[in-house]
Amino acid sequence: MIDANSISAVVIPAISAGVIAVLASVAVERFGGRTGGALATIPSTVIPTAMGFYEVDPGVGFLKAMAVIPVGMLASAGFLAIWRLLPARLHSLTSSGKLVATIFVSVLAWLLCAAMVAGIQLSIDPSPGAAVVWAVCAIVATLLLGLILLREKVDAPRGNRKVSSLQLLMRGLASMIAIGTALVIAKSGMPVIGGLMSAFPAIFLTTMVSTWIAQGHEVPVGAVAPMVMGATSVGFFALMTIWLFPLLGPILGVIAAWILAVSFVTAPLMYAMRSARG
Repeated sequence: MIDANSISAVVIPAISAGVIAVLASVAVERFGGRTGGALATIPSTVIPTAMGFYEVDPGVGFLKAMAVIPVGMLASAGFLAIWRLLPARLHSLTSSGKLVATIFVSVLAWLLCAAMVAGIQLSIDPSPGAAVVWAVCAIVATLLLGLILLREKVDAPRGNRKVSSLQLLMRGLASMIAIGTALVIAKSGMPVIGGLMSAFPAIFLTTMVSTWIAQGHEVPVGAVAPMVMGATSVGFFALMTIWLFPLLGPILGVIAAWILAVSFVTAPLMYAMRSARG
């Protein structure tokens, strides 16, 4: 039976994620691809997601849902890599044609990867320890992919055109739908699928599409490598919540996990990227 607590456990995190998504994506336009891309991937929408998952199932379900998020972020990093590599190879298409083709290929690739991961996870049902190992390996792989993409220098300009309120609203709605769906799935007894759905690149997709349309393709393409690198911070945050939530509770745990992720992942990566660019 649906009650007020069940509804609030989904609606409040989803709305929070939508608001955060708008703020994060605007960072790419305001600060440019390099700084903005890294800022946009500071653990944000994963915060209400983590708290929502913990309220649904504070036990093994929470652990498995959070442990699969870094794997989902690796798939999202691949999603971003397609945005970096594919448009430049579609010479015969117009800008609009390149955008449509890239959306189709990147979303399809993410869905196929997510389906494969979900199938493997559900078939072998890894132990909590194995699930954490998967998470660590995914974080390392995401970081390596980001380093590879950073080797190719591309322009990462700031946006110089005003973004409409409708575009901002669409970004928030996309994230709200993704996070709300993930929480409903987790609440139905499928935490692994819910964890994967929470990593659906809703923010990445809406950011790339809306900034491409509003600012031109250089702004979102320039943000890809920093966003891939920054995605490791989200995975690290998810991993930290597995230990910190049971130890400190969800409120203090989310604060501690966020501080650790920003201090030991986001800030060093931003410094390293700035140093590498001179």
